Amino acid sequence: MQQLARLEAPVVVSANCLLAGHVLYLDENHAWVEALASAYLFQSLEEASAVAVKVNDPAQVIGIELVGVALQATQTVARHYREAIRANGPGEYVFPSLTGEADVSVQ
Repeated sequence: MQQLARLEAPVVVSANCLLAGHVLYLDENHAWVEALASAYLFQSLEEASAVAVKVNDPAQVIGIELVGVALQATQTVARHYREAIRANGPGEYVFPSLTGEADVSVQ
């Protein structure tokens, strides 16, 4: 889990689905959901850490961590670009190649 000293509330609890690899977030009922918008926003790092320890089920999820988020209007968004990519999926990216052709990564 990320070091708490580097995080500021609000945060959400995030993990990866062990079987499918999807990014998951913990909702207010301590159930795993796929949408960041459905995640519960913890206002306390200590509470979020305690809940993350309780919901750790190695048969279901891996890589549990706290993710810093912000509210923009009524939308929850990740504060770090890495987490924004995880939340929104890989999308389509074009990677230049040495041959002049482009390699495209498609979700």
